[in-house]
Amino acid sequence: MERTEPPAHAEMPGSTPPGADNPLLRAGTLDYGLTDLSKIRDEHWVPALEAGIDAQRRAVEAIAEDPAPAEVSTVLHPLGRSHELLSRVERAFSCMFSVDATEARQQVQPEITQRMAAHRDWLAMHEGLYERLQALQSALARGETSATEEQRRMLQHVLDEARAAGAGLGGAEQEQLRALNLELGAAETAYEQLQRREAAAHAVFFSDPAELEGLDASESGAAQAAAREAGRDDGALLSLTLPVQQSPLERMTRRQARRRLHEASVSRGTLTDDDGRTTSQIGAHIAVLRARRSRLLGFEHHLASVLPARTAPDRTSIERMLKTIVTGALARLDAEIQALREAGIHQTSDPDGPAELAPWDVSFGLAALARRQQSSEGAGGESPGLAAEHTRDLPLEQALRRVFDAASQLYGITVVEREDLPGFAPGARSFEVFESSAEKRPGAGIGLFLLDLYARPSKSGGAWMNSFSVASTLTGSAPVVINALNITAPAVGEQPALGPSTMRTLFHEFGHALHGLLAEAEFEELSGTSVPRDNVEFPSQVNEIFQEFSAGLAAPGQQPSTEELWGKGFSTVEHAAAVVLDLAWHTLSAEEAEAAAEDPEAFSEAALAAWGLDHPLVPPRYGIGFFKHIFAGSGYAAGYYSYLWAQVLAADASEWYREQLAQNRGQQRSEAMAAAGALVRRELLSRGNTRDPLESYRITFGRDPGMDALLRQLGLDAS
Repeated sequence: MERTEPPAHAEMPGSTPPGADNPLLRAGTLDYGLTDLSKIRDEHWVPALEAGIDAQRRAVEAIAEDPAPAEVSTVLHPLGRSHELLSRVERAFSCMFSVDATEARQQVQPEITQRMAAHRDWLAMHEGLYERLQALQSALARGETSATEEQRRMLQHVLDEARAAGAGLGGAEQEQLRALNLELGAAETAYEQLQRREAAAHAVFFSDPAELEGLDASESGAAQAAAREAGRDDGALLSLTLPVQQSPLERMTRRQARRRLHEASVSRGTLTDDDGRTTSQIGAHIAVLRARRSRLLGFEHHLASVLPARTAPDRTSIERMLKTIVTGALARLDAEIQALREAGIHQTSDPDGPAELAPWDVSFGLAALARRQQSSEGAGGESPGLAAEHTRDLPLEQALRRVFDAASQLYGITVVEREDLPGFAPGARSFEVFESSAEKRPGAGIGLFLLDLYARPSKSGGAWMNSFSVASTLTGSAPVVINALNITAPAVGEQPALGPSTMRTLFHEFGHALHGLLAEAEFEELSGTSVPRDNVEFPSQVNEIFQEFSAGLAAPGQQPSTEELWGKGFSTVEHAAAVVLDLAWHTLSAEEAEAAAEDPEAFSEAALAAWGLDHPLVPPRYGIGFFKHIFAGSGYAAGYYSYLWAQVLAADASEWYREQLAQNRGQQRSEAMAAAGALVRRELLSRGNTRDPLESYRITFGRDPGMDALLRQLGLDAS
């Protein structure tokens, strides 16, 4: 393997050299080491990143040249500390860019992406470091030194990542890989930036706000405010969220207005960048680059290259799970579509329009029939029951209390707002998380939870969790995690309320936050959510069931009601279709990917048809032109199946929670839930990737996960 030297870093024209005025260059002055983000200027990012890269390179060279025997203290520990500054800068930029991608930050992002891609290659292919890691592995095998189980896992993790990144390649092949990685990083950045621009460009303007009939006063007022902010004198503007199904479609009673919003959503992937490329074309090119990279590394395709770092054993296992779900979901969708046609709800606001059901009618019809059913039950004097409990909108503060109270009952924590801390984004809020039994003194808790709820034009779509810092006993860092959602900001003077879908998202993302906040790890690389991609969604999906806390968890083995299953065919089919697209693009050889890239839309349509998912009324949740998960970065590439894979674990674990409660009554139920939560916290959430997550699952729940609970939740035939 060819030895590489760190390249010199040229001074950027007009940049501010690292200095005392750059707050990123030193530990943060706020509680838990958080940097006062209000003091960061955009010219700080690149110099701080350069300083972080230089610091890690000096540390790595020292590890490689150290004549001392290879031990944890001479290899793993200095390596784990080497990225302290770099991680602080990279994490801060990631958090800030995702919630507020200003023009200045968009200018900085490509350079940060390129520099980090080059640095990761330098690190992974550093011959001296690789030799020291191998020497430590050999010394452990011979019994010449010792290591804990977590330290052994960390060593294997670093070696596996190095080999997957080309550490075993020859010099010429490594140069090819570096070039591919740089091109891939640039393409992913181009996709993300164009996708963001196109979402803004496709916002739908309604000259008459009455066209938004069906939306509540808060939603309509926010849309009118958005129009004024965009420079319109009147009217209303609806921005697009990332998934194809836009939330207002469920409530907009005017059919032509629904059509305009739906068509704006599905037509994404047509805007061109300065090079004349659409996101669909860029996405297809990314698939080509990944296929070429995989071949260079000795793999059949991209999925094969990432599976060694996942919990799914092989492609066959993924497709077997998917086939079971798709077959049942298509049958349920057919029944739902037939019910919509028979009800004819889609025609009520457009009696002179076409009689045939259209794609923009489906989510509206499903929601309208659900509301009709609830109204008829209420008129009959029946108890609203568990399902109805989750159809009510909740004021924001009450919604947050439900999320925090559930975590308190389960995991023995208390969440306290910190109004004294500066928000990391406009309108963001800060909370400190304490052990319930501990003193609530500022800075003496577990960590910080930062919440950014409202949509803004400069914000990424969807909802997510991220971290400014993670728990590590080696570096002494504490968790500072964020949740970001895209709720429409209420009009001035209005109080926001969260519907059941948004409540579910809030519980889901706080599940990710808990995974980070409750982590206990020596190494940052194994802490909290740093688990295999197809396992990371599991704790967040389990947390969704505690939305039921206020009404009481359903009994174990209980079949969901007809009302609870209504719409499951629709939501499962659109989700599964997106999984199929991801797998189709990432199970191609380089030659096959090049052929598919000639007509990305035709290839996507053929892939869906092969699974029977080319449904004329239900498009995939994401199309190739706006599939940010898999094309704006590599994290979920060949990994969008992870949500369904994790759902299997989450449904089975949810059943376990119900079993614990079913065995107890009254006060004993609260004690049983606290005991169950303590076990999950100790053996699963705190463990992160410090041991095999599936082993943590077995230790916690006493069994391997099975599919029956998920199939029951989806209303599918378990046979």
